[in-house]
Amino acid sequence: MGKFDEIFDDVVVNAKACASAVSQKASSVYDVSKHKITAAEIRGDINKKLRELGALTYKSEVHGTDYSQQIKIIVSEISDLKDSLNAVNEHIAVATDKRRCPGCNAVIPNNSVFCNICGIKIDDIGDAKEDFEL
Repeated sequence: MGKFDEIFDDVVVNAKACASAVSQKASSVYDVSKHKITAAEIRGDINKKLRELGALTYKSEVHGTDYSQQIKIIVSEISDLKDSLNAVNEHIAVATDKRRCPGCNAVIPNNSVFCNICGIKIDDIGDAKEDFEL
């Protein structure tokens, strides 16, 4: 039974390693999903603020009322939301093994030789990966 015990021990060790890898991948998928939901919520907030901005601009033009202070506040809020969205998108890109193209700043797979957006050749993968910071 000694040989059977060795084989069984190997199976148990391999099963534990597999379970650990699956657990880590599931955790990563969960985190990316959370970030994607957050990004969608932020995009919704940006669209809402853009509608408010449009309404104020329209009222300002039609009624001749000065809404410049409110417009500045909304523009500032939109800028802050866009910064938050960029940070969330950066986390998603890092978690999904992506990086930024040094030519057009598009998010591309880490192992790309050419950017699929602008077509630039990625000469030094290490340099381009370092350009991708949070």
